[in-house]
Amino acid sequence: MANWTTILFLLVAAAFCRSSSAATYTVGDALGWTVPPNPTVYSDWASTKTFVVGDILVFNFASGRHDVTEVTKSASDSCNSTNPISVANNSPARITLTSAGDRHFICSFPGHCSNGQTLSITVTSTSSSPAPQPSSRPSPSPVPVPVPSPSPSARSPSPSPSSTPSSSPVPSPTPSREPMTYIVGDSFGWNVPTSPTFYDSWAQGKTFVVGDVLEFNFLIQRHDVAKVTKDNYASCSGQSPISLTTSPPVKITLSEPGEHFFICTFAGHCSFGQKLAINVTGGTATPPSSIALPPSDTVPSTPSPTTAPPPPNAAASLRASAFFATFLAVAVALFY
Repeated sequence: MANWTTILFLLVAAAFCRSSSAATYTVGDALGWTVPPNPTVYSDWASTKTFVVGDILVFNFASGRHDVTEVTKSASDSCNSTNPISVANNSPARITLTSAGDRHFICSFPGHCSNGQTLSITVTSTSSSPAPQPSSRPSPSPVPVPVPSPSPSARSPSPSPSSTPSSSPVPSPTPSREPMTYIVGDSFGWNVPTSPTFYDSWAQGKTFVVGDVLEFNFLIQRHDVAKVTKDNYASCSGQSPISLTTSPPVKITLSEPGEHFFICTFAGHCSFGQKLAINVTGGTATPPSSIALPPSDTVPSTPSPTTAPPPPNAAASLRASAFFATFLAVAVALFY
């Protein structure tokens, strides 16, 4: 009877070990699965992680605009999706890593893989220190990496001139500030967003003043920036634009107050949310003084965004617990 009890205990411990060792990874974290602003985003994301048999990859993307295509290494290197191992068209795509070895995933939409929407990982059979991930194919020429712009509140407004002493008070001028440069979309850049309201949300809470600058960062020949009328903005029409710029980075100085409308004229991009509408107030920004500012007044450049090292994986501790349970079961079996 004791032997059967021991065998049952071992089976339960083994099952616990298998189930507790699985970890779920969201590819790209908050960015999701899209054409990245930097072609090394996904290789950087994978480089700090250990993938084990049983783990799960979750790809979040806009259905109909991306897919998850698993291919061979040679097909991944050449961005060839002609003979895929598998294709997932609906988001979220959950892929269980059922065997050890190298796995390669790309987006088969034209131009997406060649611009960085590709992921190669190494899957190990057991948990250990992060496994070296397979080297990725040669990256295309790097594009400007957007640097998050400081919010207007990050810089103190210039002090208003003191009132001139007189018998009657003289109203002080409206406080002004130096021109601000806003990186459209921050680290995401000017791209087809995963949510059609992405750029509305980005603009919300910002105060745009005459003299401020909008900077659009994107992949050349993949997007453009067209300033259009309100009607063309609503209908996503790129016909007769006010201006059209195709070479990034595009810097547009807001020279007059009122509403300003921008879209990408590439087919389908505007209708999927690559559009921006802002309101510019009439208060002009004061040009920076020619006097050098002290170091504390200089806005530092923000390093290019990279994927931060993930927090300690809870699955690792679970794997250790499972191992201990299995060891305990073997000890009990020997005792009986």
